[in-house]
Amino acid sequence: MNMKWNNAIAPLEVLSRGGGTNPVITDIVHDSRNVKPGAIFVAVPGFTDQGDLYIADAVSRGAAAVVSEHEQSESGVPWVQVTNSRKALAILAKHLWNIQFDSYITVGITGTNGKTTIAGMYHRLFQNIFGREYSWLFSTITYTLGSRTQQAHHTTPEASDLLRFINTADKKPKAITMEVSSHALELYRVEGFTFDLAVWTNLSQDHLDFHKTMEAYYQAKKKLFIHNLKSEGAAIINTDDTWGARLSKELSDVRQVTYGCAESTDVHIVKSDSTWSGTEITIKYKKKEMHFRSSLCGFFNVYNMTALVAGALVRNITEKDIQKCFDGVRLIPGRMERVPVFSDFSVIVDYAHTPDALENVLSTAEKLTEGRLFCVFGCGGDRDRKKRPLMAQVVARICDEAVVTSDNPRTEEPLKIIDEIKEGMPLDFPCHIIPDRREAIKKALTVSRRGDCVVIAGKGHENYQEINGVRHHFDDREVVVELSKEMGCCSEQE
Repeated sequence: MNMKWNNAIAPLEVLSRGGGTNPVITDIVHDSRNVKPGAIFVAVPGFTDQGDLYIADAVSRGAAAVVSEHEQSESGVPWVQVTNSRKALAILAKHLWNIQFDSYITVGITGTNGKTTIAGMYHRLFQNIFGREYSWLFSTITYTLGSRTQQAHHTTPEASDLLRFINTADKKPKAITMEVSSHALELYRVEGFTFDLAVWTNLSQDHLDFHKTMEAYYQAKKKLFIHNLKSEGAAIINTDDTWGARLSKELSDVRQVTYGCAESTDVHIVKSDSTWSGTEITIKYKKKEMHFRSSLCGFFNVYNMTALVAGALVRNITEKDIQKCFDGVRLIPGRMERVPVFSDFSVIVDYAHTPDALENVLSTAEKLTEGRLFCVFGCGGDRDRKKRPLMAQVVARICDEAVVTSDNPRTEEPLKIIDEIKEGMPLDFPCHIIPDRREAIKKALTVSRRGDCVVIAGKGHENYQEINGVRHHFDDREVVVELSKEMGCCSEQE
């Protein structure tokens, strides 16, 4: 849909404007490299560069107009100044393409842990109900637009990108499931988006490099339930989580369904059982007990499954359809993923990169392991430094032995990151320091024996390691298979 400039900016709160002309607008773009003639270029503030630096480039590529937080009288094209250009980006795109979220069933999932798994289950549920072409998913790993899949660049895409996906689709979705990160909420990536279901998983320490405090982190996630829930929508809240319990109390005017192990919850986890083969749960809802099973393992997946059950029951989806969803759920890449190698011990790769997530994974592995439990882990550079010693404390409390290594050091020195991790490690805990991640994994595999389990944490599905701003190919799963071959083992996939 094309629109005249004056009509396109009608929903914006404009501080000042200039340029005089009224060109036809064909697109909304926040990256000057993607500008084509007729597009509005929205100069979005970045963490390192400011979008205003790219206005001249955008205009040279044919930008018809500019939106910025600063006056642009020298740009040579029509412009407006707004208070918040990120917010304007979402408003403009929704208005230009006339996206109405009442046309779709929408699910937004927020929390520190569990978002990807829960999102994958909702996506599968809607695939079964509407067909593969009509269930869309935006997650940490991939963006799945019906039968088309592409690699995710952000957990939650920029608003204009997501809305463009909808606008240009040959087959419009009937259901959209989205992980909604705290960054996305703070940076207006879901401005104007409304959800039928808003799911709260939990809150634990992460992203304090961005939010600074846990209170600010909580308030960012709370926005999903205050600003983005449809009038008839429902908040699905894990009230076993302390922050979730607080959220539930603070949402007195919002329709909500609570879930957890407490009998007072609306969807009560009566009992559960988890093995390497899968998980079974019994829940009670409106005085009726229901039983479900899936191939996912670990007590944390009990909560993930229940988050799906709670939302589905609110939507009046049958037990049969819920179980069919669980039957179709396959292993989420990099989430408690057992690497298929022939050995006398187990190797698990998991994305856990927060103290809480790491504790969940290691506690699960500990219960299912006959022998010793090893952990290979590190912490990302240029991220929340406070969680580094906390990660070490979790490992030392649960594991028998560990190898501390590099994660994605980014621009930090790996050994400095490791030194901060070691601050949380007891002096008498058996721990190897090996900055080279491949060698660290090799060490853990070498010392393991029958009945042991090696958990390689932090990177999960990622297939790169970022060092000094450069991404080098590195996949924990591939490395395990390669090393197992060197050690005389063969992949079960061969």
